[in-house]
Amino acid sequence: MKTTISKSKYFLLALLVAFSFSCSPEDGEDGADGAIGATGTNGEDGNANVETYTYDISALTGTTINISTAQLTQDVLDNDGVFVYIQRNSNYYPIPGTSFNDEIKTILINGAIELTFYDRITGASVSIPANRYTLLKMVIIESNNTTTGRTSATAKQQALNDLNQAGVDPTDYYAVCDYYGIAY
Repeated sequence: MKTTISKSKYFLLALLVAFSFSCSPEDGEDGADGAIGATGTNGEDGNANVETYTYDISALTGTTINISTAQLTQDVLDNDGVFVYIQRNSNYYPIPGTSFNDEIKTILINGAIELTFYDRITGASVSIPANRYTLLKMVIIESNNTTTGRTSATAKQQALNDLNQAGVDPTDYYAVCDYYGIAY
């Protein structure tokens, strides 16, 4: 039995020595690079420069309401296109604009959106009750060629031109979302 264990030890030791000498620490030469593959197809353009923000305004009442929004910075106002839509029932209406009998004046200022409501026919101020309007959606389209002295009207006009050239109605919230790949 002792001889078998001794022979096994020598055999394992011989294998260990053989393996240690058979492995070389140097790396072999790299082979030649293969041929360059065919260029793949371009992916769909994304919407990295378009953001949408949703605000619950269902509890707000009065003739003028203010919605605070940190995303509406002076830089955005000066350089980007901003579209605002208001939801009544399940429909979205572009603002400034008209929703049913309400004419909605919209002022975008640094850090806030101010909405003032008027009767569409008489022009008199109208106090809106809670739940008349449920959501406000703001879509910010980053200008892709801002230059010194550019105004927000110019940036918005650029966004409008892009939408019109693509056959998209900018007053249709769903069409704008579809064009930019934004979830409703």
